[in-house]
Amino acid sequence: MTRTWTDRGTQLALACGTLAWLGATACSPAAMAGAPRGSSTRERFLQLEQRYADARDLYAQIRITEARGATRSAHDSPLSDLEAAYEVERTSLIGSLASLDSTQLGGDDRRAYRTMRLALDVGVIDSSATPAMVSCAYDPGALSAGEGGFARLGARIYECFGQAARSIVIGKDTLDRLTIVGRLESEEDPVERHRYFMALLPLWLSMDGDNGPTSPYRTLVKLAEADWRTNGSYIASQARSLDVDSAHVEPMLVEILEAWRDRNAAAAVEPWDWWYANGAASRKLSVRVTTEALRALNDRYYADVGAEPTSLGIHYDLAPRDGKTPVAFTDFGAYPRRERGRWTGIEPWVFATYRAGGLANLSELLHETGHAIHIAAIRTRPAWTDWPDSDPFTEALGDLLALDVTEPEWQQKYLGDSATTAEAMRGRYGGIVLDVAWALFELRMLADPSRDPNATWADITSTYLRIAPHPGLAWWAMRGQLVDQPGYMLTYALAAIAAADLRAQIVADHGPFWRGDRRTYDRLSSRFYRWGLERPTREVLRDFLGRAITTNAILRDMQRLSER
Repeated sequence: MTRTWTDRGTQLALACGTLAWLGATACSPAAMAGAPRGSSTRERFLQLEQRYADARDLYAQIRITEARGATRSAHDSPLSDLEAAYEVERTSLIGSLASLDSTQLGGDDRRAYRTMRLALDVGVIDSSATPAMVSCAYDPGALSAGEGGFARLGARIYECFGQAARSIVIGKDTLDRLTIVGRLESEEDPVERHRYFMALLPLWLSMDGDNGPTSPYRTLVKLAEADWRTNGSYIASQARSLDVDSAHVEPMLVEILEAWRDRNAAAAVEPWDWWYANGAASRKLSVRVTTEALRALNDRYYADVGAEPTSLGIHYDLAPRDGKTPVAFTDFGAYPRRERGRWTGIEPWVFATYRAGGLANLSELLHETGHAIHIAAIRTRPAWTDWPDSDPFTEALGDLLALDVTEPEWQQKYLGDSATTAEAMRGRYGGIVLDVAWALFELRMLADPSRDPNATWADITSTYLRIAPHPGLAWWAMRGQLVDQPGYMLTYALAAIAAADLRAQIVADHGPFWRGDRRTYDRLSSRFYRWGLERPTREVLRDFLGRAITTNAILRDMQRLSER
């Protein structure tokens, strides 16, 4: 829906109505009147920055409302009004910023100006967004032809993946991907594990089709590679954000995979047995993590480190729902802002789908809450109130505290029982090395899109993970991130390296997180969380570590795989 207003007063009246719950600064009498005549360029810019903060809150509410599958926001504003208010204010802001002489601004203000212009250019509401159900019988080449084909094809594959992931049928049961993975981890009968594994076939087909040169995924990889040649590689930019030379990325991944291989028996394991082989800790402890206990355990742990979720304004949407995205994520529902000497407007949202409890789901929830406490602690000017400039760093911060769920001492304290060190570490690294394998898979596919993805995956997993090769099965196609943002699996691999490096230093300085020091959150906030886009990640890391990240800490931690 599109609406048009001719005067800014009417525009702001609607925007202020939808943002009344925030006490938006752009709604003050001074802002409604506009900048007084004779104001300096900087005064006009700072007022525009406050309007920008309000526009971003509108945009955040639109995203959250859509993710909730709702037509009204959590604050009871109609989605159509939010969209209309955002579009008029976004258009007005772009015009106002364009008319401002940014050369008159100082260094930080000029950088903030560029950040705002970029965010407003990208933050477009797509009225032609993919509907809840789409046809998954399509021609990838035809769909991706013309301008915007790369994004269009990626969105279609992701939607079809989501439809398949939400409706896996086994006998009389309709399950989802995470539930299937949980059963692969716990099922004693290898025949049943094979049956569950093969039930994921619709997911693989949604991405890989017939695995021919024109399959959806292979078509997307070619487009991604071409896009990167023009606009720059996502993988290279993320490596740079951590101060890592992109040429060193593949050797770092291989180093971790070799460390896993060297600590495992030579006998090959079938892919459907992988989760069971590394799931002893989960089988022992999942009975203590019911669906109802997920939030209680999550909240208790974060409260113990000074980050109680409810007091931080964190919202959760965890129940199954038709049309819900299959990927867990955290986002801003509103952005922190400073009002009359105090920080307000903090509203992180966590989205996931849990039909059952279990250690794996608890681990995921702890990770997403790790993101939520991060964005709740951002303390910077509106232009920079956003995720950091590095996806791997962001994911590492999500895991900084969450990885404690795989520590035997944490398990004993919060679950009343624990796995052995070796079992706990297999539970930790079984997932991490699979992510590292996916990262290596993407590196190789994007370097040479003519590769056969099945053969590439079979080679990586058999060489390093000792998984029996099945090049006829596209079981690599289990992660929506592969098509939602090609190259993103590297984010998780680099994040694991960064998290291990940071955790090792923090534990050396202050002791293990599981001991429950309520000063922990304040320490992490001042060191890492507060900056948003204000400081480049490489500077934040170098200030703390005194160097770029390395694999030393994660390789030392992997030695615990051999402990009892």
